[in-house]
This record gives sequence, C-alpha cells and structure tokens, in this order.
Amino acid sequence: MSKFKVGIIGCGRPWNTAGATGYGMAHAHAAGYETSPDAEIVAAADISQENLDAFCAAHHVPHGYLSADEMFANERLDIVSLCLWPHLHAPMTLKAVAAGVKAIHCEKPMALTYGDAQAMVAACDAAGVQLTFNHMRRFGAPFRKAQAMLKAGDIGELERLEAFTANLYDWGTHWFDMLFMFNDEVPVEWVIGQIDARGGGAIFGAPLEGQGLSQFKFKNGVLGLMITGQANNGLRSAGCAIRLVGSEGIIEIGVSQDVPLRLHNVFTCGMWQTIEVSGGIHGSGQDLHVLGVLDLIDALKTGREPELSGHRALQATELIFATYESSRRRARVDLPLDTEDSALVTMINTGDVVPWCDGYVAANGLRFHYWRTGGDKPPVVLCHGFSDNGLCWLPVARALESDYDVIMLDARGHGLSDAPEDGYTTEDRAADLAACIRALGLEKPAVLGHSMGGATAAYAAYKYPELIGKALLEDPAWWDDNPHQPMTEEERQTFVEERRAGILAQKSKSREALMAQCRKDCPAWAEEELGNWAISKQQMSPYVIGIFEQQRPHWREMVAEIRCPVLLITANVERGAIVTPPMAEEAARIAPHLQVASIPSAGHNVRREDFPAYLAAVKAFLHHS
Repeated sequence: MSKFKVGIIGCGRPWNTAGATGYGMAHAHAAGYETSPDAEIVAAADISQENLDAFCAAHHVPHGYLSADEMFANERLDIVSLCLWPHLHAPMTLKAVAAGVKAIHCEKPMALTYGDAQAMVAACDAAGVQLTFNHMRRFGAPFRKAQAMLKAGDIGELERLEAFTANLYDWGTHWFDMLFMFNDEVPVEWVIGQIDARGGGAIFGAPLEGQGLSQFKFKNGVLGLMITGQANNGLRSAGCAIRLVGSEGIIEIGVSQDVPLRLHNVFTCGMWQTIEVSGGIHGSGQDLHVLGVLDLIDALKTGREPELSGHRALQATELIFATYESSRRRARVDLPLDTEDSALVTMINTGDVVPWCDGYVAANGLRFHYWRTGGDKPPVVLCHGFSDNGLCWLPVARALESDYDVIMLDARGHGLSDAPEDGYTTEDRAADLAACIRALGLEKPAVLGHSMGGATAAYAAYKYPELIGKALLEDPAWWDDNPHQPMTEEERQTFVEERRAGILAQKSKSREALMAQCRKDCPAWAEEELGNWAISKQQMSPYVIGIFEQQRPHWREMVAEIRCPVLLITANVERGAIVTPPMAEEAARIAPHLQVASIPSAGHNVRREDFPAYLAAVKAFLHHS
C-alpha cells in the first residue's frame, strides 16, 4: 500500500533553541511520521517564512506554504497534524475535514471553549475522519506499569484517583486523561469544583487558574480528585503527580525524578517499594510523541479506536470546563455539561474574577488601589482614561504579562482608590503617579496612558524625569485650545452638572445593563473589554467632574521638555480621536526622541478598536526603544 501523505500546520522552532517562542511540537510530530514506514511528510504550513523554511529543511519536506488554505488547495493529504494554539484548533479542524483528510492529529488542550471541542469531534464523526489529540503520556512507562499493577490486583479494588498539577487546562488535560485511562474510560456522573484565578497567568492565549479543586464521581463509584496550584507555593504533596488508592494499597506515580513509581500494600510490609521502570513521567526526548503517531497510523490502517482518540480527549476536556462551570454556579454540575463557553474566560471578561493580585499603596496623602501581574520583570505602569479603572487594561495586561511586571493603577476618584472632593487636575494626577512609583519602589518604569491617563503620563514624564523610563501615550487628552474655556460661567456650570448627572445615572445601572449598552454603542469592542468597563462606571466618584474645571497644561511645553523616549499613538480624528495629524507632526518635530504610531483604523479608544495594530506598536517600542 502507498504511504499516507502527511501535512503539518504550525511549524514553530524546537524547544529551547534560538528564536523558539514555544515547544515546537511540530518537530516531535515529525519524528513520529519519520519513524513510521507507512507515512511521509509531503507538506508543511506556517505563517512565518523563517520557521517554515527551517522546518522543511530539517525534515526534508518538499512543499512549504504560508497558508493552510493554500496547502489544502494544492495537496491531497491523508493525515494532518495541527500544532497550533488552542483557539485555532477548531477552525483548522473544520478546514481539514472539508479538505477530505482521513485523520487529524492535534495538539492539546483541545480548544478554548467546550463548544469548540464538541464541534471538532462532531465534525470528524460525521465525515468519518479519525481525530486524535496528543495526550501522549498514555504511552509512558510509569503509567503503563501502574495500569498493569492495578489490573493485577496489587492494590485491590480501585476506590479513588487523585492528581496534583499546575493547572486544570494545560497540565490538567493530561492528568484528567490519565485518570480515565486508569478507570477503563468509565464516564463521569458529576463534578464539583472551585477555582481562584489569581496568579494563574496564561499559556497559548488561554487564561489559567492560580489554584483549583475538582472532585468528581465516575459511574462505577470511583471518586476522582484533582488539585492544582504552583508547586513552589510550599505545598508538600506537590511531588506526587498521580495517586491510585485501592482497597488494599496505594500506587503513586511521579513522586520525584528518582522515584517515578512506587507501591504501598500488605506485601511491602507497610513500606514504600520503588518500582523500577525505564524513563520518568515525561518520557525520553520525543519517544512518547513518536508512539502516539505510530498508534494513530496503526489505528487508521486497522479501523480500531486510537489510544489518543478525540472521544477520550473530550471526556477529559469536559471535566476541565465542568470544573470552571461549577465554580461559576457555586454548585455541583451534573454531566453531560450543558454549557459551551469557558466559564473561566467568561468570568474574567465580565469582571467576576481577576487573574492577578491587588493591593493598596499610600501616596500623595491618599490610598491608591492597583492590580499587578508581578514577577521579576521590567515594570510597566498603566494609567487609564476618564471614567475607566485599572482593570480596563485587562487585554493589554494579559498580552504583556509574560515579559513585564504590569501595574494597573486606579486613578483618584476611580476604581477602588480614594475619592477626595477636589484635586483632579493634570498636575494632581501626575503627582499621584509619581508618588505611587516611589511608594512601590519601581525603578524607572515605562508608563502607558490613555486619554486622561496619557495626559497624566506625559505631564509626569515632564515634571518627574528621574522617575520614568519611557512614556507611551494613547491618544492623550491634548487640545490646542481648552474646549471648555469659550463657555460662559453659566454654560460651564450647566455642562458640569450634566456630566455629574450622567455619572450618577451610570452608577445606578446594573453591570449587565451597562455591558449591553456598551455592546450596542461599541460593536467593534471585544467581549473581554465590557465587564470591567461596566464596573468602572459603577465605581466612579462624582467628584471626578473636577477634571472639567481645570486649566489644562499646554502639551507643546511639556513635549519639548520630556527627555525620555516617547511613543505617541494616534488614530483617526473622523472616528473620534483627539490628537490631529498636524499636532502629531509638530510633537515629533519639537521632540526628536518622540515617535508617532498612527493607527487610522481606530478612533479615540485605539486599543479597543484595533488591538493587533496597537499591541504591535506598544511591544515594538517597549522592546526596542
């Protein structure tokens, strides 16, 4: 028979090599296909020409494409490996099914939402396509040996399965899958769980919980327990990855590097007996990935269910999302799971949970609240616009936290910071920012501000040059003329009272009503913007109206004196942006250290209207300036 023709989508670079930004799993998949006498890699696709060329050269792939669509149009493939981030798994699976492939081998976790995970399995079932996910630890020697010991009756009848790992989503998908393997793929009846988002961070574009508990009951009465959290938090049980508890003994897997497997039963005289196996829980090099590929090829040839089948992966994935859902409902969830989203993602987007720790700092005679991503990384302070709060920077902070310690301040009168009756001038806010930087012990942080916060950041860079390393200004609140000065005193008072009434009206609305209104008024905004935007409107003090009673410092005088590097992010005035092209040109002329990034596809809320372009400009400036 002719060899199966294989295409690989998402090449990456091998883990821990120059230029690698992930694990480069495509290279591990390729090793499996290269080992099989029944397969040949005929094509690869990647959006990076450099990565694509390197992969094709390393694995002697004859055809490389910068588009998966182009690859499907030009190649008749039997097997496709998807080595992409999870949010791309479902749409690319559907494309591969439509292209007529016989099998899809996909990286884990399955998808960002349970609905997408179900859709992948359903589409492949309907088309007769074999779907597998790379839960390759099923082939690991310690796990296989533990399974054999369990079946041999070494611990009597299985009663409970326990696991400990870093998180439910990325690592938990492996351990949930392994617990199903040990219990002969018996389905689960119910899940009760709790998660805390703080300190979880993100991986492959997906947020993780910082700590979690998942308790569940298999239909045969076996109890399951997953505990998640960082091993460096002083948790003494962190050394044991999986524990099998039986009526007559215990098997532990992944106790340490030196003890991958051990047994405790009546025949070990009440002592732990280390069981000799080849390799630890991670295997040796790419061997487990190779075994996974060889198994899926054999299953494709024989028509049997592959060890890493999509249906088995879906059972593990259901437990992940059911645990999130239980935390959202504050109740037990009976399976099958009847929601399609990721409750964790939804709760973050609606502001019900926050993935970072917060705190307060005494500065400039007030108490300021902040959120902070943390870590020993260069600090970046974010200053929000009028009526927002620190968490309105959620998407930006999530995008920067892997490389920076991001501090999201609530300005006076906003969020959870103090709200004095007066003191809302640009000078006051800049003094607040400077005092917070000192109080937090930040060493010349970059400061990124939007609108009111942009004006604050600019004035602080001008007035306190010793404190700020870089200033990034997202359409700062600069005007050539004060827009409120032509008013008469009576007109100005009317304007201020109308704004105060608007603030009070917003504060009286529910979060859901505010989100619905924002969704209607700003349809281009991502869903993750809405929850904290709505909360910020409920938190805002009416005293902030004092901002409209001030004489604004002239931006030209400030810009000419700022000595740190400055990025001025401008947008389309016709869409509501404040800083005009002539103003930006003049700013660059009078301040040679100032760069301008123009994003004409957006208006005043630049990041909310064209986030990819905005983030690219911010990251490039932070990294290179």
